[in-house]
Amino acid sequence: MRKYMKVSEFMTKDVISCTEENTVEEAAKIMHDKGFSVMPVVDGAGALVGILTESDFVGTDANIPHALASIKKLFGQNFYFSDAEEIYKKSKAKKLGEVMTKDVTTVTSDQSLSDVISVMSHNHLKRLPVVDGGKLVGIITRKDLLKAYTKLA
Repeated sequence: MRKYMKVSEFMTKDVISCTEENTVEEAAKIMHDKGFSVMPVVDGAGALVGILTESDFVGTDANIPHALASIKKLFGQNFYFSDAEEIYKKSKAKKLGEVMTKDVTTVTSDQSLSDVISVMSHNHLKRLPVVDGGKLVGIITRKDLLKAYTKLA
């Protein structure tokens, strides 16, 4: 019987990351230039401390009790769609530590393909950082799942 396929067999290993001190503008430029949908944020020791994704440029629903209208949060600011450009301009100088998602769902390099699919599916995620011993060692995206599929006999 075949042993299960480990994350380390199909993850992207050479991951570019930023630190909490990098700005949103710096991270956005790297993401745009490299065609990345995600920017992991690490500390000086290489430990994953947060993440910035394409979704952060769209905003999330703000949890405001008794709000009469749907209000969004974009880079830590409440906004209506008419002021998105102003928030984009103001966000360029913000440090990633101020705006990144800190509670990041991750997998380890020795987890299985089934584990990755389960975590992505249950959490509605398109990508997962791979962390061993607290340190970022890779990333798994939907494209990597396609790579795993083609590797199977």
